[in-house]
Amino acid sequence: MRGMSGMKHPAFISQQLGHSVQMLLSTYARWINSSSDWSELEKLQRGPKLIPAQIRAL
Repeated sequence: MRGMSGMKHPAFISQQLGHSVQMLLSTYARWINSSSDWSELEKLQRGPKLIPAQIRAL
């Protein structure tokens, strides 16, 4: 699961794996190593701030 370190859309990844975002992050957290990875996790914890146009682009 080396792709986890560069993930930009964990909701999409978790959906593809059949997991919740929480399950994805708790299960695969050991592969998240860099400070930028943890910064992405902090964004998730703050909650989604996407506007509908951005969501459609995903």
